[in-house]
Amino acid sequence: MQADPFENSPRQNSFNNNYGRQQNINNTEQVPVAGYASEQPNNPLHRTRPHSQAHGHPHNNTQGQQSANMEMANNQHYQGQNQDNDSGNERDYTMFPVYSKRAALQFKLSETRKSQGRNFSFDTIMIEGAVRINPNDHNDKRYDWSKKLSVQIMLTELPVVIAVFLGITSSCQFMNHGQNKDKGFNFERQEDGLFASVFHKGGSMAVKMDWPTTLNIGHFMLAQYTSNFAGLGSDIILRNINRMCQDMIACNKFPVKTQQRK
Repeated sequence: MQADPFENSPRQNSFNNNYGRQQNINNTEQVPVAGYASEQPNNPLHRTRPHSQAHGHPHNNTQGQQSANMEMANNQHYQGQNQDNDSGNERDYTMFPVYSKRAALQFKLSETRKSQGRNFSFDTIMIEGAVRINPNDHNDKRYDWSKKLSVQIMLTELPVVIAVFLGITSSCQFMNHGQNKDKGFNFERQEDGLFASVFHKGGSMAVKMDWPTTLNIGHFMLAQYTSNFAGLGSDIILRNINRMCQDMIACNKFPVKTQQRK
């Protein structure tokens, strides 16, 4: 196990949700610019996509107003033609999709189920996989999401998965998910990227991610995991994850992927 990579990380740079929210209240006195959403908490579930805005020059208000009116008319016409397609084109800030030649995976914000006698849940991640309908047709980009495979990462599994995505450890594998205990997922860092798959008794869906995508999804998961612990910043949580991995490896309890993919 390597030395703690977060030993010298500055604590003031963490994305503590409560700290960021308080800082925004204290430091922001001006009214937000029209057309843009106000500052939101770090949890991607609560982010709002900014509305489009006409970019006229300050010295030409007439031209800017005409552009704004034209854009508004175009938007109204487009929305009137097909509102469903318009909403489908909005970026979904609550998930990260990854595509490959034969399959696709989606990493989505999720909540654990409220058990009997417990009126609360935890924020976690859901992985959804689908196969490509025509993998040999380069122009056909459709995936069969009607038969998607869904596996929710348990709260106890999420810090281990984050450790793999952020390079603290090399691989992990979790099984026995679902009502029939026949679903699972694994992640493995390889030389040219991260291999990810979800599987069940009938097969698997796998993708290969480049390193920037791996990092982005790792941060996405870390933000969701951090939202469960008010008052803790990401730097503290990463230190604790790193120490947890050291302890699990030392006692041979780390869920390393058993069969390395060639």
